[in-house]
Amino acid sequence: MIRFLFSGRQALGCLILLALPIGAWAQQPDPLDAEAATAALVYQSPLDDYRGFNAEPVQSWREANDRVGRIGGWQTYAQEPLTDDSPAAERAPAVNPHAGHGR
Repeated sequence: MIRFLFSGRQALGCLILLALPIGAWAQQPDPLDAEAATAALVYQSPLDDYRGFNAEPVQSWREANDRVGRIGGWQTYAQEPLTDDSPAAERAPAVNPHAGHGR
């Protein structure tokens, strides 16, 4: 029955295709051989792009509290988007989100 499925050339082609992976596997270095050549390892530290902390000069806490009060308090800071780089002193005070709700 196999004679009807494969001709001589087809059978030889199949045997060659089956033998290719075995030949590629045989060329890999032996993992138990300490002298075997291996690929060089490349390591990049996740801390390569680290930026250290830059301390700002100490200021008067009273002046800082007064400035926050003029700006609109913590509610103004809570409404800031994370990517906004404009100075907080230039912003308008926060609008009360509960105004007109009967509270």
